[in-house]
Parts: sequence; structure tokens; C-alpha cells
Amino acid sequence: MKSIRDIIIIKINSNGKVINMNEFAKKKLVLSEGIFYIDDIIVNSNLKNIKTQLKSLGTFRRTSIDLVFVGINNKNIFTICTIDQNINTNEIEISAIELRTFDMLDPLTQIPTTEYFDIYFKQNSTSKKAVIYIDIDDFKFVNDSFGKKAGDNTLKEIANRLQTLEYRSYLIGRMIADEFVIVIEDVDDTNEVLKFIQLINTEFNKTFTINDVTFGLSYSAGIAMYPQDGSDFEEVCNHADIANHQSKVAGKRKYTFYESKIKHNVLEKVYMESEIREGLKNKEFCLFYQPQVNLENGRTQGFEALMRWIKPDGRIIPPFKFIPSAEETRLMIPMGNWVLKEACLFINRLEKKGYKDIYIAVNVSGIQLAEDNFIGIVQEILRETKVNIKNLHLEITETILMTNMKETTKKIRTLQEMGIGIALDDFGIGYSSLTYLKQFPINILKIEKNFIDDIGTNRKNLVSSIINLGHELDLKVIAEGVENENQMDYLETLKCDILQGYIISKPIPEQKVFEFLQNENQIYKV
Repeated sequence: MKSIRDIIIIKINSNGKVINMNEFAKKKLVLSEGIFYIDDIIVNSNLKNIKTQLKSLGTFRRTSIDLVFVGINNKNIFTICTIDQNINTNEIEISAIELRTFDMLDPLTQIPTTEYFDIYFKQNSTSKKAVIYIDIDDFKFVNDSFGKKAGDNTLKEIANRLQTLEYRSYLIGRMIADEFVIVIEDVDDTNEVLKFIQLINTEFNKTFTINDVTFGLSYSAGIAMYPQDGSDFEEVCNHADIANHQSKVAGKRKYTFYESKIKHNVLEKVYMESEIREGLKNKEFCLFYQPQVNLENGRTQGFEALMRWIKPDGRIIPPFKFIPSAEETRLMIPMGNWVLKEACLFINRLEKKGYKDIYIAVNVSGIQLAEDNFIGIVQEILRETKVNIKNLHLEITETILMTNMKETTKKIRTLQEMGIGIALDDFGIGYSSLTYLKQFPINILKIEKNFIDDIGTNRKNLVSSIINLGHELDLKVIAEGVENENQMDYLETLKCDILQGYIISKPIPEQKVFEFLQNENQIYKV
């Protein structure tokens, strides 16, 4: 069956001047740059003569043609089309539908938009279909690295590859930005969809090239079936998008078939977002603090600030419930800024109580750090709170540091030069090697809890290697998640600098912090 990419579509005005044509028309009608067959027959002609001459022409570049005239659009603009003669009536009818939606083509990729598919589903409502919603992973990298024009060219290349898959019958359209939709016709079972997914995989296994730089791209996909997953294109496409969202969460190059429970999960996330907004408005969030203690002398060096959500009825919402939703909805940006400001104000209160050397460590999320004005926001908070900068630490994970490493490292170095201590959090679960570690402007290395849990097993030597690595680079090393004396004794033999974990204290509210420090002073008779 013909698709819109296989037919010649020409737009002319009432004077016979060509004002637009699709990509296929350009390929078929071009003799040389700027010269078209169509120019020879459509010059100062009325529509009747144009139709007659087109029909009599017979071939374009040895392409057997016939004429389908669709009609007059606004401002006396005519849309005409040539298609292969060797197609049946049903195919001509579908081509006519496609012609009527010529104005619904995406201007960049020349493939249909969602408006086209709404019409198409209404005209072809009886056949079973599969809708595949495709989202290119990390496409922002292309625009950021090579510029918008290169990004547009890459999108056109993706559209072209998706249009040329060797499959019996399907349609492709562009949604927004780097998102595409594919409709497969006459699908009886999911196995056919999986075969089609393999065709897409083959295209994405091939590299892309911009300015002699070769790189790879991957995609995530959601799949919904018509009519079981929806009564029209909008509903089925929405469900495919919901399934795609699940794929994005699962990782790159994943596909997910829509199920009603997925929609339930999405609705839960929408509900959580609403609850977070309400919680911020009602000041239901607060900070708890977990001590970080010097292993050599037993004194508290500082505290890590940890966000807690306490509902008016006393229920505590654990961080793993709301942090992912906050990051996904970008609410983590205002929440993170609030945490930073509250931590700075707490540093001031500590100093007023005489604790002038206690630092507070604040976690920074990836979306916070990626903000162009992140440094400016930090500077504004420091000015507003007049905090002693040496008592402020920021904790950043390996994964965040490795994302856009050049720009991220630049920001971290600026923060460090301001006098803020920088801790590399969750070390060991990501990418860092000695080579990378030397490049990072950090002061502190935090060993991820899973490695601490391995103490007492045959993997305990990993902890020793990390501590030695940190000390070789003149970094303080913090072991987090320490829960028992066996772990603490082993870390002491390795000369780990600082401990954090339940063996010392669980995270505690501000008032308990002062009690904790007072008890410590009594022990050491300060």
C-alpha cells in the first residue's frame, strides 16, 4: 500500500505557479538543481489545462502516473497529485486522504502530524492497529553538542530511516521535538509488533554522523493496540505515551506494552506531584540531620541534611516515595533550593550556640546542577543568609558528575573556589576510575553503603582499595551506612576518616541535633 512518501504532491496557485511540493515530488520531478518537469507544463495555465497536460504527460522520470485532483484550498491554492497507475482503488482512496492532509505535514521532516492521524483513524476505523510511540533518548545531547541545525538534520535522518523500513504497511508521524509515532496496519498479535521493533533496532544500531563526528542514539518506545487500548487515535496514542514513559524509567532502548496498571502508576505519579505541590505550599517538608563522626577522635565533624515529609496527621512520607516524582516534575529545583537555604540558616544557628566548626552537607540533584543559573542561585542564598561558607558542603553523585562532565566539572570547581566543600557521593557504583577522580574538583569521597555491607564478606577488599585511593588523592573518606561494630572496627583498621550510619545515629530533627552535641560535649567534658 502506498504511503504519503510514495506519491507526488504538488501545490500550485491559480496561475499555475508551483508554490510547494513534497520531498518525493522533488526527487521524481527534478532534472537538475532548480529545474523541474512541472515548470514545462504549468506556466500561466488554468486548472483545467494543468490537469489535461499532467494527464497527457504520462511519465515523470519513467514513473507511470495518474492524476488525483483533490480540490481548491484557501486563496485559490490547488493541490494535485500523481500516483502510480498500478495500484487499486482502495489505495487511491487512501492516497486522497493523505493528500487532504498535505497541510498537516511536519515542516521539518515532511511526515504527518497528529492531526493527520486523527483523520486517518476515523477513515480507517475497522482494521486492527498497533501504535508505537518513540522517544529518542538523550537527544538534548545532540543539540547541546552540535547546535540546533545539526539536531534538526539528525531528526530528518531519523524520520527518513523510520520511513524506509522493509515492512508491508505502516505510517509514521512526528509528535513533538524528538518524539515520533508509528501506526502498523492489520496487526493480529504482538509478535508482529515485536518483529517491527527489531526493524527499528536495526536502524538505531547504525551510527549517525555530524561534522565528521560519529555517535550512536537509542530510543524508548511504548506500544498500544487499537481498538482494545482505545477507541480513537488520541486515546490509543496517549496510552502508548504512558507505556513509553515506563520504558524511559526502565532505561534506554526499552519498549513497553500498555496495560491498565501502567495507567494506574501514572495516575499515582500525577497524584504525588499534586501532593508535593500542596506539601510545599503548606510547609510540610523539614530537614533531619545525620551525624558524620571522626573515627579517630569520636567527635562530630558535621551532619548531612536529609529532607523529610511529615503530613499534618503525623504520617511520614519516605524520600523514595517523593524524590523520584520531584525530580521528574522538576519540583526538585525549588525543593533543592529550599533545602540549601534552610541548611545555611541552620549553620548560623549552630554558630550562635557555639558550634563554629560543624559543617552541614547538602545533596544536590542532577536537575539542580544542570540549571544554567545554579551558581547564581547558590551565590544569592549565601549572600542572603550570610553563612560561614567553610561550614557548607555539597554532595554530588558520580552519575551527576559524569553527565555533561565538562560543564558540570566547571560548575563544581567554581563552587569549590568559593570555599564550599565538595563531596563525591555514592562512590563505587558508577563510572569513576583513578583517571576520572583526578579530574574532579572534590574534597571528600563517600563510600556507597553497598560496599560497607560487604564488610565481612570476600568483597571487603574493595572498601580497602577505595579508602587507599582516596587518601592517595589527599581526600577525606566517609563511610556511609555503617550499622554494626564489626564494620566500624574494620574501617578503623583501614584508617577511614569519618563514619556515618545508624551505629552512630539515625537522622534526627534540629532540636535533637543540639541534644546530640551536648551529650557529646559531656562525654568529652568540653
